[in-house]
Parts: sequence; structure tokens; C-alpha cells
Amino acid sequence: MGITFRMWSREDFPTTSLPAQQAAKAAARLGPDAFEAAHLALFRAFFEEGVNIGNREEVVEVIRQAGLPIERFLAEFEAPGLREAVLAEYFDAVHTLGVSAIPTVVIGSEAPIVGAVPLAEYERLLTKHLPA
Repeated sequence: MGITFRMWSREDFPTTSLPAQQAAKAAARLGPDAFEAAHLALFRAFFEEGVNIGNREEVVEVIRQAGLPIERFLAEFEAPGLREAVLAEYFDAVHTLGVSAIPTVVIGSEAPIVGAVPLAEYERLLTKHLPA
């Protein structure tokens, strides 16, 4: 399942992705299946549908449409410390892994893959790090 990129057509391009990141973290607290559903839904919402992932209400609607248990999700999304946990992961990625752009993919101990790269580059590194 891939993502089909569409150019942004709204006037309110997000200036932050923090609400989406918090939503992904809240979904992860519900379990791996909830995280996978939220993660894919948020990427599709932004890159395909032009949803403003910097807008809390739009993010919550994406999660609702993804079929997550909304009351449980909202309890985690609004839980004290969630924002701080997301920001801590961000600072760790920047200062420990050297993340400076999106996308950045870290596979094993290799240097991070930064930006849009051919699929073959991911395949090369995955083949190198996956057991035969």
C-alpha cells in the first residue's frame, strides 16, 4: 500500500505536525494495530487528501475515520505528558541520530537515508540488515 502524493491546494499549509505526531503516539498506546492504522491514515490524509495535520480537529477526524476506538484514543491523546513525550523523541532524533529533514529513515547502524530516494536504496539497506 503506497501513498500517492498530491500537491497542497489549501491556503492553510500546516506549520507544525505536532498534533499528528501526538495522535500517532496516542494510537501506539492503544496497541500496534491501532498505531499502524493511525500512521497510514495520517500519512494519507496529509499527502493524498490535503488534511491539515497541524489542526487538532482535523487530526481527530482522521483518527475517527480510521476506525480507532475514539473514546480510548481521546483519553490517550489528551493524557498529561503526551506532548512532552513526543517532543523528547523529536529532540533525541535531532541530537542523537542527526535527523534534519523529513523523511529520514534509519536502518541499523547505517547513515540515515534523508529525503526522497529511489526504492532500490531502501531495498539495498534492508537486504543488508535482514536475516537471510
